[in-house]
This record gives sequence, structure tokens and C-alpha cells, in this order.
Amino acid sequence: MITDTVPAATTPLAIARALAPRIRERAAEIEASRQLPPDLVLEIANARLFRVALPDAEGGLGADILTTLHVIEEVARADGSTGWCLAMGINTLRQSAQFAPEVRRAIFFSDPVGISAGSANPRGRAVAVPGGYRVTGHWFFASGCMHSSALHGACKVFDGDAPRRRPNGDQEVRIAYFYPKSIAHPARSNPCMRFTGPMNRMHGFDLAGCGFCCVGLGVARAALDAFVELAQVKVPRSSSELLRDRALVQAKIGEAEAILRSGRALLFDIVGEMWETAVAARPITERQRADLRLAMTHAAQSAATATHMVCATAGTTSIFTSSPLERYARDAEVVTRHNQLQFVNYEAVGRTVLGLESNSPLF
Repeated sequence: MITDTVPAATTPLAIARALAPRIRERAAEIEASRQLPPDLVLEIANARLFRVALPDAEGGLGADILTTLHVIEEVARADGSTGWCLAMGINTLRQSAQFAPEVRRAIFFSDPVGISAGSANPRGRAVAVPGGYRVTGHWFFASGCMHSSALHGACKVFDGDAPRRRPNGDQEVRIAYFYPKSIAHPARSNPCMRFTGPMNRMHGFDLAGCGFCCVGLGVARAALDAFVELAQVKVPRSSSELLRDRALVQAKIGEAEAILRSGRALLFDIVGEMWETAVAARPITERQRADLRLAMTHAAQSAATATHMVCATAGTTSIFTSSPLERYARDAEVVTRHNQLQFVNYEAVGRTVLGLESNSPLF
């Protein structure tokens, strides 16, 4: 049961901004413990931010895709790890639309938090047996697993020892859900049972990538904020003037601002166009997906570039853990390591621009 702790008239972005100071003050604790504090998770859940994109009838805030991404960005500005876990939780609730209603209720609506954590990398093996599948596997990433109600992992499907093939020859892959976590019981997703709506007309990989790159945008904005604060008081060694008064510093912060905002603008421009297509119930084209892949990658890479620029301009201050810039540099780099946001995605998009088939499995 989600307890609404915010006024009904408050917007999703306003809710995120109201929670931001409390998230920010727990950042050091989150960094040290490598997990979100349970009480903070419940506060986020009670504010309905995990369900920001679900309709009000399902305990959500009914946000569209653009608002949802703004919320992730704002939370990540307060703390990168919290923003990342929020993006993961939002995406798993969107994925829950694939389940039969009774399974969906059990996994996602019988727990105060009601999210799953896991990986779409098919490192598992699902062998067909009477009544379902026997699943074994080892997945490296499961962001949010310490507070999620369920776990999930992608699996390659086998009939006995033989790989099960799809019509195009690729091996079939399914996501196995384990609920509750303590008994690791698999619950299969059923692609024939889907809740309709604009959000579910967009590809899952695209939605997930959008959320994760917005974490990078939020982290970069926090880095620029921290640098501006530092520049008001720091006098570099062998200098008699504040950082803010140096021409090179002024140029660097201006360039970083331009890089960050241009990457962000492209992302929200492309997402806005795709959302209009989804709302109109028109099919989303491969070119639109390619444009979105380009925008996501560029936003994440631009955010990292802007972050590293201001960290370098801050001098040795940014290498010490006593400075928030040290963590912002790490967080920005982590975002660009996600397979949907790596530099190599430029190649996949470039192929489509040149009239070739994409060489990426994400399309």
C-alpha cells in the first residue's frame, strides 16, 4: 500500500524537488553503505516517484515520458545513485504491463516499494519443463536489489539441450522474475497480456536508456553547481585571484554549460517527437529509434564531458573524496559505461544514416 505524503495538487517535478534536499543530505551515507537507506526508499515510494509514470488508478502520478525524465534528472542532481535506482524502478514498473493481472498484482502491488531489480543481459539459462521453466544463471548487475521486492534476469531459452529459435533464427530470450527474492521463484512474462497506453508503445530498451542518460544529466548539473560554489572561494596555488575571476575558467564553465545544455536539448526534442507519435497511436519508426539512440548517447557523453571539464578546472580539489566533484566524476563515467549509452552507439546510428542495417542488438 502506497501512502501519499504529498498534496494532491503537487506536480511530479515539484515532488522530486521537495525530496531533493533530504536525498542530498544522505549522499555520503549512500556512498558508504552502497545502498539506499530503507527509510529513504520508503519515502520515495510513498511520494509515488517509483510509480510516476503509472496512472492515478494504479497509485501513480500519471506523468508523461518528458515529465518522468525530468523527475529522474532532478533526483540524480541530488544523488546519482538514487537517481539511477529510481530510473531502474520506474522502468521495471513499466515492464510489469507485460504480466497477467494476477501476477502483476502479486509482484508489484503487494509490497510498499513494489519494484524489481535485475539485468536484461541474457546470462541465464531457461530450460522448458512441465508448467514453466527451470532457470539457472548468474547476472552481474541488479541495481536496487537491496530494496526491491523481486529480482529478474534475462535467459536464453532451451528445449532440453536444444536452443529454442525465433522465426528469424535468433535464440529466444525471456526475462525470468524471482518473487519473493528469498525463494527465487520464477514468474514468466506473457507478451500477450499487455496494458495499452503511450508509454507501452515505446520500446523498453529506449525507455530504459532515456532514464539512465537523464541520471548523467542530473549528475552533470550538480557538478556545475558545485563548481560554481567552489569558484566563489577558491584561490588556486600560485595565484592571487579567485577561480571565478580567471578568464580561462570563465570560458571553460561557459563551454561546459553549452555542451551539457545542447546534449539535453537534443534528447528532449527527440523524446518529445517520439511521445507525440506514441500518443497518436502511430507506429514508431526505426529511424525514430535510431534518432533516439543518437540523442541518448550524445546526452550521456555530453554530460560526462561537461562534468570532467569542470572537475579538471577545479584542480586538485576534485580528486579528494571530501569534494562532491570527486564522486560526480565517477558517477558521470559510470553512466557512459551502460551498453545503451556507450560511444560505440554512434557507429550503429551512423550505419542507419548511411542506409545500412544497424549492427546493434538494441535496435
